[in-house]
Formats: sequence, C-alpha cells, structure tokens
Amino acid sequence: MVSSTYNYVISLKRPDYRAVNSISQFLLLLFLIAFFYYLVKTGFGGKQYWLAIIPLLITGLWVYGYIRKADPHFMVYFRVELMIAAMGWFFIPLFAWSYLLGFGYALMAVTERYIKFPDEIGFNADKIVRNSFPMQSYEWFEIENVMLRDNLFTLDLRNNKIIQKQLEEPVSKELEVEFNNYCKNLLHFKPLS
Repeated sequence: MVSSTYNYVISLKRPDYRAVNSISQFLLLLFLIAFFYYLVKTGFGGKQYWLAIIPLLITGLWVYGYIRKADPHFMVYFRVELMIAAMGWFFIPLFAWSYLLGFGYALMAVTERYIKFPDEIGFNADKIVRNSFPMQSYEWFEIENVMLRDNLFTLDLRNNKIIQKQLEEPVSKELEVEFNNYCKNLLHFKPLS
C-alpha cells in the first residue's frame, strides 16, 4: 500500500494465477528452445561461452520457484526469468527482429508484477484506498455500506458497484465487530439496517 497511515488494512483472497504462470512458463520454454537452436546453429556464436549462463540462470530460478511453490504463502513470480530471457533475445540474433521479442519479454516481466499485486484495501478517516493498478481511492461519501461478515468483505458504492471478496485469512469475530463499527461511524449516510 502507499505510505499512508491506515487504521485497517483488509487483505482479500488472491485469485488463481495458473493462466498467467502457464503463459510465463511457455514463454520461458520458447526462449530456451530458441536459445539452444541458436547454440547448435552457431556453436556459441563465435566462442561466446558466457552465453551459457543465460539458460542456467533461467532454469535455476525456475526450479527454485517450483520447489518453493510447496509453501502456500510463497507467491511464484517469473519476472526475473522473463527479464533474463528478454536480455537473452538481444544477445542471440536469430533473425532481424529478435530484439522486438526482447522488448515483449521485458513488458511481460513488468506486467506480471502488476497482475499479481496483493489485493488490499486500506481504511482511514479520510478515504478508502484499494491497492490495485491503477490505484483506486474512494471518499466516504461515495460509500453506501461497508461490511465484514463471516470472512466475506463487502464494499457497496453509491454508484451501484459492489466489491465482494473472501478474505485472505480469517479474522476473529471481535475484530469483525470492531471494523464494522468503525466503518459505520465514518459513513456520511448511515446504511439502512
């Protein structure tokens, strides 16, 4: 979240990133195949043996992420591997426009960071801020109702938009009541109960 002080920060459940991970892994596999084709075709491109570090780094980081994936709190990112592959496309000129693939891989590496952003909502007396790209901010007068019940977060906006998601981790009933009372006191128009 932005460096502002929040009285409450709600962490919402993250979606399944299997599709994003599959695309990243496919791109890495495509790069490794192209890289080994380049090595077979040119024989290390004029004795540039240092190029062997590129697939070793990608494979090592890929295996490290796969091993760490067993921990449910560990988020697997492929952005470092994709950035290394992006640099690799600049070093292996397979065809005239291969540097464009390098830019595409770099873009995917940057994009993955924003796709896998933690979904958090911060509450203070001034506003409600959702940690997203781009960042969403709501003033209290824009809110119809805010509620936390049975580990389900609901934010009802006056423009008929609703944000409703499960929490990342369960909270106690006492904290639930405390949060709901805090939000009721800050609502400009008290919700109908």
